[in-house]
Amino acid sequence: MPQWAKIKFFYDSIPGSSGSLITATSATSTDPIENIYNTLETNRWMASNTTDPHYIKVDLNTGNPLKSADYAAIIGHNLKSAGASVSLECSADDFATDITVALAPFSPSSDSAVVKEFTQTPGKRHWRLKITGMTVPVYMAVCIWGLKTELDYASASFDPHGEERRANVNLSYGGYVAGVHAQYSERQMTLRFEDADEALYTKVRDWWERSGGKNFFVSWDSTMHPDDVFFMRPDLKLSSPLKHGGLYRDITLNLRGRKE
Repeated sequence: MPQWAKIKFFYDSIPGSSGSLITATSATSTDPIENIYNTLETNRWMASNTTDPHYIKVDLNTGNPLKSADYAAIIGHNLKSAGASVSLECSADDFATDITVALAPFSPSSDSAVVKEFTQTPGKRHWRLKITGMTVPVYMAVCIWGLKTELDYASASFDPHGEERRANVNLSYGGYVAGVHAQYSERQMTLRFEDADEALYTKVRDWWERSGGKNFFVSWDSTMHPDDVFFMRPDLKLSSPLKHGGLYRDITLNLRGRKE
């Protein structure tokens, strides 16, 4: 029987990294390519045509550290509806002679959030997402790739599918439901890591410092539940008290996110 995978966070992003330049072969005037890495679902990048292929390119520029990747994550897209296929490539010379396929072409099974993991590539200066086969202009609200953060198994029980409906419910004087105005459903997940060592705490602290209160992708079990990829944000409080004389910590993370 397959073993469950440890909880993973996907927030490290080559697009939008310090000193980098991002370009696209096509974009509308109202949906520029810079929108894909700000982790907001309220704006997007959208191609202005169906020219095949589309490229989204990132140049880390001279003097900046080379970067590696082992995942790509997308949300708020129409790739399935558009019949598109996506792959990720990297290069040391802007794809003149050196082209490494980091992520082989794949077609999303739905227009929901998707995370694809792959073997970590060597650090490269140039990266490009390749989109082919689209029948209508494609769009994506968020598209990032970089290095995942594998945490650990949660110490306490949690519900990966917990949610709360946000709605206004009108009741009559007699207590009957007179009407319901549904707004959206919010995912809720509380992760607790008891007796966490310094290595685990360092990973959590790095995520907290670099990602802050922004949205990010989380997978609670990529082995047996690979489609359970959620786009969430943390509460603006990190609780990680020391214990056992300071050797370990109990870490609690409260995550929330709009259900697609």
